[in-house]
Amino acid sequence: MQIQQILATVITIVSVLSGSLLARADDSSLPPQPRKEFCKENPDKCKEAQARRQEFCATNPEQCEQMKHRRAERREFCKANPEKCKEQREQIKAKCDADPAKCQEIKDQARQKMQGRMDAAPPAN
Repeated sequence: MQIQQILATVITIVSVLSGSLLARADDSSLPPQPRKEFCKENPDKCKEAQARRQEFCATNPEQCEQMKHRRAERREFCKANPEKCKEQREQIKAKCDADPAKCQEIKDQARQKMQGRMDAAPPAN
């Protein structure tokens, strides 16, 4: 169960970092190449995604801060534990290679969850 939690967490983080908003902008899956390369080839989609993220953060500052905090925590963890992060990535890759359909299902769930967060109304204060 722990590996599934790690897998879900890493996929969520990767989705956020690699541009889950880019997927929303085109209603397709995440770009196959890294975000920087994708943005060079698709500047309009990246600008639209950036605008959506800014709008989301303006209407949902607490959620935006939580996501930023989780990304920063993960970066710091990986900076302090590069071997462990590499091992986790390799485990996830091995699991995905062994069962690509299950891996895609988990990725899709993470994207839907993120999209739901982005589309949700701001919390009542």
